[in-house]
Amino acid sequence: MLTTLVQLREQEVFDAQKIARAVTERGRNDVEKLRAIWIWLCQNIEYDLEGYLGLSQKICSSDEVIRTGKGVCSGYSGLCVEMCREVGIECVEVSGYSKGVGYQAGHSLAEKRSDHEWNAVFVGGQWWLLDACWGAGTVDMKSKTFVKRYDDFYFLTEPSEFINSHFPDDQTWQLLTTPISMEEFESRPLKTSAFYQFGLTLSQPKEYNTITDDGEAIVSVSSSRPLTFSYEMRQRDPQTGALKQEEVDSSCGLLSVTRQGMKLRLLPPEPGAYEVKLFARREGEPGPLRWICSLELVCPSIQKRQALPDNPYLNWGIAAGASALGVKGCNFTGEEAVEVDEGGECKVILHTSRPLMMVCELTHHELEAITAKRCLASQITAEQLVCNVMCPYKGFYRLSIFVQDYDSGSGTFQNAGNYLLHCQSPGLNPNSLYPPDLGLWCGPGMRTQKAGLSHFSHTGAIVNTPQGRCNITFHCASPELQIHTALCAELHEQAHFPLSRYVLLTFTDTKVTVSVCAPRAGVYRLGIYGRKPPQQDYMSLCDFIIRSVCEKPGDPFPCVYSAWGRGCVLLEPRTGVLAPQSSVSFRVRVPGAQRVCVVGEKQTDLKMNKSRVWEGEAVTGNAAQLKLAAVTKESNDMHVLMTFDVLNLKNEL
Repeated sequence: MLTTLVQLREQEVFDAQKIARAVTERGRNDVEKLRAIWIWLCQNIEYDLEGYLGLSQKICSSDEVIRTGKGVCSGYSGLCVEMCREVGIECVEVSGYSKGVGYQAGHSLAEKRSDHEWNAVFVGGQWWLLDACWGAGTVDMKSKTFVKRYDDFYFLTEPSEFINSHFPDDQTWQLLTTPISMEEFESRPLKTSAFYQFGLTLSQPKEYNTITDDGEAIVSVSSSRPLTFSYEMRQRDPQTGALKQEEVDSSCGLLSVTRQGMKLRLLPPEPGAYEVKLFARREGEPGPLRWICSLELVCPSIQKRQALPDNPYLNWGIAAGASALGVKGCNFTGEEAVEVDEGGECKVILHTSRPLMMVCELTHHELEAITAKRCLASQITAEQLVCNVMCPYKGFYRLSIFVQDYDSGSGTFQNAGNYLLHCQSPGLNPNSLYPPDLGLWCGPGMRTQKAGLSHFSHTGAIVNTPQGRCNITFHCASPELQIHTALCAELHEQAHFPLSRYVLLTFTDTKVTVSVCAPRAGVYRLGIYGRKPPQQDYMSLCDFIIRSVCEKPGDPFPCVYSAWGRGCVLLEPRTGVLAPQSSVSFRVRVPGAQRVCVVGEKQTDLKMNKSRVWEGEAVTGNAAQLKLAAVTKESNDMHVLMTFDVLNLKNEL
């Protein structure tokens, strides 16, 4: 067949009958012959756009259509009739209206003559419909070009689907048990071939023209397979009805996508008419999204509402394709706004199928970028990603979450979800935001797990301390790992002691205890760091957010020196500030110590009891400081373990 067609072309044979016989010679039945004719028409004839626009004479005769390779709709349909007749297939031309080139929604077709032609064919004992003109491609009226794009949908299309875009002059050719009226044809939403190829159902609205209710409208589409959805909304000029070039801001639409379809809540920015176009693509497939449906939205009036944040990713909730990124689900669906609690906080949790990294972005029309960083605290574990959020202003926020594989190194973070947060509280004191310089590793997670830390007493990133004190404990499996801690905060009143004095690390065997005593009410960052020799630098393992509401100033711990190592435990006194002229009970464990003493105005040797605890009474006297020191087996020298400050009137402590 291919050789015959090439020969006919080389011999400049433009005879429809000869071409029909050549393309159908291998057809075993009428359907196969018809399909061969259809494919030849779609692949060899382009739409005569110049003729349609009146820039040249329309090409309609079959010989001219074949010779030039161009034709308007009647050129396709007429040539189809001739080729079918030659091979014994009953085929007729059908004239009527279409929602194609030149169609203007909202303008009555009854006042115009029909302007399109297609075919009806009798095969397999019944009549079927086809449109080779639409199967060959589409017309881009902006660039005035024909876009060659084969579309198999218009070959033997189901009459119930064909009627949504083609309305015949003779209702017989609707091929429907109950024909529809032209009014119903015009009122139906405009659905493209992609709409049916994707197996979609438009749940609402049912008509092309939709009027908003209280300034809102809902568009809902059901799908039998996971799809990526998008939309465009453009306002019409109130005078001319022409569409404006720029799209309406994305904050005027709330799109949520699930594996079963999509829901779009439209919030026009001002009264008027709008065109809404929907697009879709199979999840995970490359390439652009395909136009699936168009609607007309009429908004008589709008309701006063709080400003919504812009969403450049359009979709609210888990992003399309998030499952391929390793995200299984979320504690919020995204279909409705997440209501923030009275304290201005919420927690968004993504459940993952594999370890992931996460970064987050928070936006609000009043929120500056530098402040937004202090509103987020992320916790990364093997099975979930937790984003703790603080909302300092009243209104709506956008929280966007981006992920990449945990071990991908320098990979690209991809959008995994976007959530609309709603805060009804009047606002928060800026001093109550999360502390500055938080790392990605808040709370126990992948980093602590990799370092061999486990069994945390506090499994979340935030630790609330009503009394201003807390003990965070965990187990350390590595005997080589060295632990270091740091307490940081933005204090508006200078504390009497450095913040390092308000945290005490105790490391016994495999158990680690980090004791914190907040100097005053506020929010603190407790950093936990680790290293293994010969590493010189400590690596951040995790940050805890310590929140104290206790107004009573907390006492510092003793000042600890390097000799205070693994296994050392301070039992008494737990405060680093002692009263003058007083007797103080000391109880301490110091592994390997030969001698332990307290040095002030006088030196007091502590004695080891049966529990291997060094204990004794020391008098502060008028000394400014007491030193706890020890002599170990490794050295005969006495090393200072820690120092205690003694109160006096001069320093007003």
